Amino acid sequence: MQLGKKIRDLRLRRGLTVQQLAVASRLSKGFISQVENDRTSPSLSTLRDLASALQTSAAYLVVEEDQVPSVVRADERPRMHVGGNASKVEVLSAQPKRNLELLLAELPPGLSAGDKRHYHHGEECLLCLEGRVSLICGDHHLVLETGDSCHYDGRVPHAIENIGPVTARVVIAITPAAFEPIIRVRESRPEVNGSTLEVGSLA
Repeated sequence: MQLGKKIRDLRLRRGLTVQQLAVASRLSKGFISQVENDRTSPSLSTLRDLASALQTSAAYLVVEEDQVPSVVRADERPRMHVGGNASKVEVLSAQPKRNLELLLAELPPGLSAGDKRHYHHGEECLLCLEGRVSLICGDHHLVLETGDSCHYDGRVPHAIENIGPVTARVVIAITPAAFEPIIRVRESRPEVNGSTLEVGSLA
């Protein structure tokens, strides 16, 4: 989609007239009309003003192709075992992976984090859907009940363990995506086994 058409379409979706967009972006009505009709190209600074007025990013305005939403059907999720057959992980995010990765993990009772911790560049956010888990993050030891979540720096060594009597289910969001390379390493080493599950194994 051309830049001018994208700006015009977004302006219309926002319910703005050319005059309203001109006021919001501190640009002239004539200039915006020229941009929308591809008669002139805005500078980077001007593009940022337009993006701000349209409640979007400059990157979205200049991307060449439309970003098609990716649907991952429940029965098509990549599924794998980590740390032995007891724990299961499903990848909820799109394949091939993008910058954000979303995982669903099942941790059986008694699964211990032990002394193994993982770290990586980026951030993680963990949501406890069912059960009760302990999150070890650096020097911090946190307990998450059903419905609790925790956002932390992935560079800090971290691990989780199921401290409840039933299987725990957690969702982990990771950016940038870091899970699959670790899984490939573990799958190539079948001797890796045991009851330890690192958050890094999920990340």
